[in-house]
Amino acid sequence: MLTLICMESTDRMSGGNTFHLLQHVLLWAGIHLSVPHLHLLNLVMRKSGHMLGYGLLCFCWMLLLRGSCWLQHEYKPARRGRLQVWKMWWRAEWAVLAVFLTFCVASADELHQMSIPSRSGSWWDVTLDTSAGLIMLALVWAKARWLCRNQPA
Repeated sequence: MLTLICMESTDRMSGGNTFHLLQHVLLWAGIHLSVPHLHLLNLVMRKSGHMLGYGLLCFCWMLLLRGSCWLQHEYKPARRGRLQVWKMWWRAEWAVLAVFLTFCVASADELHQMSIPSRSGSWWDVTLDTSAGLIMLALVWAKARWLCRNQPA
């Protein structure tokens, strides 16, 4: 995910370039949109990409933190059946660290984009990216609660 975000942070993925790419793809598909509609569609697709990319990044951080904790501390208790299932899926410290790391990557990405002439970095995008991470963690939390609904607290 970090590699993908770095690739998308280049001049090649600037708004102007994605606009022209989108225009060519739609024309190839036989869809003719006016320029204002193309700009709106380009904006929606770019912001949706932010949400998807940074949501997945936060999910990856969560899996990484879960896996490292699992391997270091809880493999043997789990084999003996003494570990609660809920603890294998969700911990607040993992969530906080995953969101913080997502925020750090989003901030670095926007700072990098400020140095590229065809790009513009925006702190609103950092907020959007961090919000995507929070939404993803809310989904992980809900899934974990659902999976552990019959387990004792």
